[in-house]
Amino acid sequence: MTLHSKIQDAADKSLKPSYFNLPPLDVSVAFPQATPASTFPPSASDYYQSDDLLSPEEQAIRKKVRECMEKEVAPVMAEYWEKAEFPFQLIPKIAALRIAGGTIKGYGCPGLTLTGSAIAIAEVARVDASFSTFILVHSSLAMLTIALCGSEKQKQKYLPSLAQLKTIACWALTEPDYGSDASSLKTIATKVEGGWILEGQKRWIGNSTFADVLVIFARNTTTNQINGFLVKKDSPGLTATKIPNKIGLRIVQNGDIILKKVFVPDEDRIPGVNSFQDTSKVLAISRVMVAWQPIGVSMGVYDMCLRYLKERKQFGAPLAAFQINQQKLALMLGNVQAMTLVGWRLCKLYETGKMTPGHASLGKV
Repeated sequence: MTLHSKIQDAADKSLKPSYFNLPPLDVSVAFPQATPASTFPPSASDYYQSDDLLSPEEQAIRKKVRECMEKEVAPVMAEYWEKAEFPFQLIPKIAALRIAGGTIKGYGCPGLTLTGSAIAIAEVARVDASFSTFILVHSSLAMLTIALCGSEKQKQKYLPSLAQLKTIACWALTEPDYGSDASSLKTIATKVEGGWILEGQKRWIGNSTFADVLVIFARNTTTNQINGFLVKKDSPGLTATKIPNKIGLRIVQNGDIILKKVFVPDEDRIPGVNSFQDTSKVLAISRVMVAWQPIGVSMGVYDMCLRYLKERKQFGAPLAAFQINQQKLALMLGNVQAMTLVGWRLCKLYETGKMTPGHASLGKV
């Protein structure tokens, strides 16, 4: 530091009040009329008692996930949102719920109904959308790709530890130039003796900066078709760096992936992915799960708003006493009922083999 900068720094400090660097007030002191979000409100959004539509097993899943999220995740989510960091210490708590792997049967996976798996995602999203994205990427995209398209050897090798969240996976399809137009991706896979060489770039890939296994999609230079590959962390030529300055889903660690002549052995090429169309069976299920994410978010938003409007007083009455706020709450509550019933119906269409891609896409929208 130069003499001039030292003098300037001292001058700046002398201009600031003595309390400039004091820590913020605890929210209970700063805003005593409202309970902080770290204490999550009880669920009040199931007005039409849609819980009765669930089996006893599905109701039990909802109960245990809700309890875990309210007790373990809610108290720290604001802190980690502010820091844009992931709370790795919570992974064992989530692993104990046995929801990773969702509908996958065998290989240490829970083998839930699609409805049960969807309810679990909704309950996670109700408390924190970022955490539900972490699970969706790991379970409903990466694990499901291995389960539906992988070899028997790959399933046995990867799925048990992924189901226990002892290892984490990501799913890398999107590229800087290709998001919705993912079938036009540019990352290439060139066949060489004993394996493949991957070259290219991926962007917005959740979990990528800390994933143990990366499901990478690349264009086969011989067939010009999209193939899938399982790439291990720290493979030579592989880097994944965090995308900074996000304004949403800040706990999710989205990353840029660079592949510079990354060698993947033949045994880690996913045999069931030989064209982009082969991803459709994975995306069909994941779209249902993604549809349940905003359902869960809307449940949490309603619960939070209802509590706040009851607690906060103005003009001598709770905000919930004013008709304009009652109208907004009623509209929110009605939308939650409609979304829940659409999500439930979508699950039943899938479980009975009647769901079409259009059904899944409309539900997601």
